[in-house]
Amino acid sequence: MLLKMFRTPKFWYKKNIISKLQIIPLYPFSILWTLVDEFKRYFSKTYKSKLKVICVGNMTVGGTGKTPFSIYTFKILKKLGYNPVFLTRGYGGLKKGPIEVNNSHHFQDVGDESILLSKVGTTIVSRNRSLGAKFIEKHKDKFNVIIMDDGLQNYQLKQDIKFLLVDKKIKLGNGYCVPAGPLRQPIKRGLYDIDKIILTGESDKNEEDLFKSFNIPVIRSNIKITNLPKLKKEKLLAFCGLANPNKFFCTLKKNGYEISSTRKFPDHYAYKKNDINSLIFDANDQDLKLITTEKDYVKISENKDQIHFLPIELELCVKDKLNFELFLQEKLNA
Repeated sequence: MLLKMFRTPKFWYKKNIISKLQIIPLYPFSILWTLVDEFKRYFSKTYKSKLKVICVGNMTVGGTGKTPFSIYTFKILKKLGYNPVFLTRGYGGLKKGPIEVNNSHHFQDVGDESILLSKVGTTIVSRNRSLGAKFIEKHKDKFNVIIMDDGLQNYQLKQDIKFLLVDKKIKLGNGYCVPAGPLRQPIKRGLYDIDKIILTGESDKNEEDLFKSFNIPVIRSNIKITNLPKLKKEKLLAFCGLANPNKFFCTLKKNGYEISSTRKFPDHYAYKKNDINSLIFDANDQDLKLITTEKDYVKISENKDQIHFLPIELELCVKDKLNFELFLQEKLNA
């Protein structure tokens, strides 16, 4: 939980001398982190579900677009005639589960990501993923595919398909594990048995070269903005609580929005009444309009009518989309 409540250190994504010096005192703790992960992997009892399990995850701390890609995969599966269901830990929520997310749940109950997923399809929150899968199996007449949003480092549930999401710009950072770097596990371990790498975010560079030596198919995804807020002629105060907030600000600028001011909050931040009132006051004082992410918007309970959000989706090009559909059918029908 602590990892979700602090801002990403800048030295994680730099390789200059100062950044390397900052790594030195933290490196022993990175070794300890790696040993703990190996311990969990070796001693965890893994459950094989009666349903196919697709895992959408990442190797780094912070957001890489797992939830949007899970939603994209859900819609593709529905189109292909499958009946998918989301399974998530409900990070930041108080409920251990397994429970089905419904309209009465607040983000403090089940986490912000679960609320977003539930707007698209049936969503089960369970801290213990094997118990979550067994809960879903009781309704296997309704579902035949589980989409696990986040969980490549979870060893409680066997995964039939593994998608690794990597941000095009920050990639794998400095290559070290937490706290010396952003990795949740060593690169070689994290790439083991991955079916496809999905590149997310914005970048003009050829990031595929980074993964050529691992012989894993790489797919580039693009951000698609739906229902654009009509704020192109307005000056904005943009705010968010993300591990990589600059991704949101860059997306706004790329789509023609004028950002006059920004506010950054810790990842998965739970907004208080005073936070929102302060943002509204600052925006009004500077004659600005407020805008945030949809993920942040679901955590705001008051004065939502004074705040706009930017709805985004991930999409693949026509060729990659066709290959992705064929891949899913082949693996799920095997």
